Amino acid sequence: MERAILPGMWTGLIFAGGLGLRMGRDKALVEIGGTTLLRRAVNVVRAAGGEPMVLGPARPVAETDGARQIDETGGKGGPGGPLAALECGLRAAAPSTQVIALACDLPCVTAGFLRQLVRSAPGWDAVVPRAGDELQVLAAAYNATCLEAIVRARRRGERGLLGFLQEVRMRILEAEGLVQWGGAALFLNVNTPEDLERARACLAERR
Repeated sequence: MERAILPGMWTGLIFAGGLGLRMGRDKALVEIGGTTLLRRAVNVVRAAGGEPMVLGPARPVAETDGARQIDETGGKGGPGGPLAALECGLRAAAPSTQVIALACDLPCVTAGFLRQLVRSAPGWDAVVPRAGDELQVLAAAYNATCLEAIVRARRRGERGLLGFLQEVRMRILEAEGLVQWGGAALFLNVNTPEDLERARACLAERR
């Protein structure tokens, strides 16, 4: 039986466990548009109607704007990897079976786009946008029906999110369907100071 999820009953998994090596500091706390990357992601999930859950090492409540926190490493420290984080988040989100994954370093993702992911999710194990010939796996919808495939992928030693997607029912949102939400610019990933300036310019254009 398919697990169809009612809009509004979903969790936004915010991936905030990266080391930020190219940025030279904790990316989650980098300021942009009067807030931090992490708090911006929390607020976008809330604006879209979701319940935010921050994945990564424990942080002061003020840094997450009061969002629930889960450490996918079990307090062992170090990056557990996005696959481990997604599994942890899917299990922690129960009884809800629908989650939206959002990396905190994607500040141009909008609440409208997240709502579109939620609307597209029923009947699928995963809904993943594709832009620039790449699947944007950290701005995508996942159902708990993915868990068996995720467990198998982790047993194979995988850490990324691409491998298990070959084993589940995946809907791809192609580039032409993303234009109304901002197109490929939605997925501008902030890894370096130069990326940060581009993201700031992108957000300034929306005002």
